[in-house]
Amino acid sequence: MNEREISPYEKFMLTTSRKPSHRTRSFTRDLVRVIPWCFHFTRGSCSLKDLAEELTDLGINRVLILHERKGNPSLIKFYKLVNEKLEEREYRVRIKGISLGRELRNVRSIFTSESKFSVINQSKSDFGEQLYTMLSIFFDFQRTRALPQDPNFKGIAILYSDTTEGHINLVFQQIESKKMIGPRITISDVYLGKKGEAISSLMDIIGIGKRKRQSKN
Repeated sequence: MNEREISPYEKFMLTTSRKPSHRTRSFTRDLVRVIPWCFHFTRGSCSLKDLAEELTDLGINRVLILHERKGNPSLIKFYKLVNEKLEEREYRVRIKGISLGRELRNVRSIFTSESKFSVINQSKSDFGEQLYTMLSIFFDFQRTRALPQDPNFKGIAILYSDTTEGHINLVFQQIESKKMIGPRITISDVYLGKKGEAISSLMDIIGIGKRKRQSKN
């Protein structure tokens, strides 16, 4: 039994836009290593219709498509398979920046039949809460703010927190060793609809969840 077969959540596919850069390909490999229920699919020349057929054959109904700008991951689009056709969800995540696991000198992940997976929300901002809620609905994970106080609790945790610039950081941790694994991701915004408003920018306009910046001395 491998780690894909013992994953705790419904599987999803991760792929890229066509002709991804080496850095984007390395980033997708990093994600697959730390998210046990994630399957990487090499896009090649496949259209969305071709992807839908692959998902149908695999029995998977969700896919994330990673887009890039100037060779760096920049945007995530979310799709679900409905009646054997891919339908884009009404939100997109804007990536501010990423660091690969090898750049951070992080260790490799370990996931066994006894392992658990937790997404820990350490964010205190309104933007963070909106983003965390959106992701929990799409991926159907249980929302929590702390790991169980159990010394025998093993597995992988995503730690989700605010930055001083008003963005959200996602980092991965091996729970039993407390060592960091995989990549680090900084998210700057979520866009509602294909041409919708950015959540954090909209919150600034209406006066809630304003970004707190460090004062320069």
